[in-house]
This record gives sequence, C-alpha cells and structure tokens, in this order.
Amino acid sequence: MITKAEGDQGQQRSLAERLNALFAMVRWTDANGRQREYSTAEVARAVTADLSHPANLSRSYLAMLRNGSHTNPTLSVLEGLAKFFDGHRPSGTAPITVQSLIAQDDPEDELLRQRLADHQVRAIAMRAGAMTPAMRNQLLKMIAVFDQDNTADPGN
Repeated sequence: MITKAEGDQGQQRSLAERLNALFAMVRWTDANGRQREYSTAEVARAVTADLSHPANLSRSYLAMLRNGSHTNPTLSVLEGLAKFFDGHRPSGTAPITVQSLIAQDDPEDELLRQRLADHQVRAIAMRAGAMTPAMRNQLLKMIAVFDQDNTADPGN
C-alpha cells in the first residue's frame, strides 16, 4: 500500500500528491493558445485507449487515486499513468516512471511541489483578476485571517 510516511527529510508525498503534482505540471495548449491542465476524465480515457498496456482506468477510479481514497493501484494502472504523463511532460523534465509515482524518496519531489504551488498561485491570481475590487478586498481579509490562524498554531 502506498501511503505517507515520515522520513528524515520530512513528510514524504503520497501517490495522490504525486498524481496531483503531475496533473498540475503536464499541460496542453487549447485553440486559443492557453495552457490547460488535463482533466481526470481525459487522462483516464487516454490511459484506457492506449493498447500498449492492459490498464482500464475509469474517471471515478482515477479520481479516487487523486484524492487518496484508493491507495493500492495495480501495476498496469501505474504503468499506464506513468506512460501518459511521461509522453506529455515538458521538455527538459525528468522522465515519469512507475518508480517516480511510488518512490518514497524521489529527488524530483521538491521540484514537483514547487510547480504545484506555482500552478495554484497562478490559478488564484487569475480568479482574483476577474473579481470586483470589493471582492478582492474580501479575499485579502480572508487571507489575513488564514495568516493569523497559521501564526497562532504553528503545528498546522
């Protein structure tokens, strides 16, 4: 079973966290030239349609892997996911392998974590840009409350 484990370097990432980081990193360009994240359904269809491995992957099963409610996929599912993400990864990035999906100590972890954080920051900024000034002020107030909560209880 693939789970989070505490290690010398801090908390290790789960399969769900690794998959979500890959979803955030691997992009496609739409007809308007915008970078888009593959959906869970798109990846599930692509993995199932690839005849080079026996994996059949439904959207709901992949969603369970992504949210951590299912943590023990078959080797063929891992092979299919690794092949999909490796085939779509940005140039210059490390190959995506089954080992990189399940490894307890992956040197690419920090890079993937940073890319996920960068993606999340961009998504927040894009949504905030479409807000009214009043809504942005409310959002800033909410962030200030979150900051206070984090400083009051540093264990979280």
